[in-house]
Amino acid sequence: MILDVQFNSATTHWVEMRQAVLAAEAAGYGVAWVVDHIAGQVMGGDSMLEACTLSGALAAVTSTIGIGTLVANVWNRPIGVLAAAAATAQQIADGRFWLGIGAGASPASPYAAEHAALGIELSDDLATRHRRVTDFLTIATEMWGTGSLGAVTGFPRPPTAIPLIVGVNSVALARLAATTHDGLVDGINVRSNHPRLEEILDAARTARPDSVKPLVITTWERTSPELRDPESVRRRYFERIGIDRLVIVQFDRVDLRLIERLI
Repeated sequence: MILDVQFNSATTHWVEMRQAVLAAEAAGYGVAWVVDHIAGQVMGGDSMLEACTLSGALAAVTSTIGIGTLVANVWNRPIGVLAAAAATAQQIADGRFWLGIGAGASPASPYAAEHAALGIELSDDLATRHRRVTDFLTIATEMWGTGSLGAVTGFPRPPTAIPLIVGVNSVALARLAATTHDGLVDGINVRSNHPRLEEILDAARTARPDSVKPLVITTWERTSPELRDPESVRRRYFERIGIDRLVIVQFDRVDLRLIERLI
């Protein structure tokens, strides 16, 4: 099981974020993931580092650690713009960028406050939110493959394939991620305290066609003393259920000492 790391862009300002990701790189973490929110309020902070800009900046100052979004909300920007941003980040990262995407929350969610303030209309229909994920995959496939859409050419293309992770919180979305677009999606991410965690993982694995490579299974959990011990019950549980990548999240202001202790 590979250990990744994530820092809260609402409580960790740029200079600290850069230091933290460089420390994670030195400590041997696999990927440093960034959140995709627009206002610090919804993540308990006083500001927010925009995810696509931050990904490019972190890619430019690192050399070995992966940089990824966990997850990029497909409603936060036009889906074609997200595809272009991901291709650009992959160019800057020289193949180290990972794109995690998510279907977004409903307008009734506390997270929707930032969208309401910016005039971004969200859908209260779950199927519509799921469809936006597949719409993104459709446009990204075309843009990344040819650099063209219709008669327009010159869209950014990634130099190497971008690993795609879909954040899921339901069996339905897990199955969709596993099967859509002929296995374009490389993996899924489910929060570690989801009450149906194992059911969702089983559904995704079962739905994955035999002809397609196995899904990369990732989960995230807030940092804790237990996670620092490879022999702990919690770490052994994640390994038992087949977690490939465990994302250790520092939600509060970054503590560099915790990065070193987790490896």
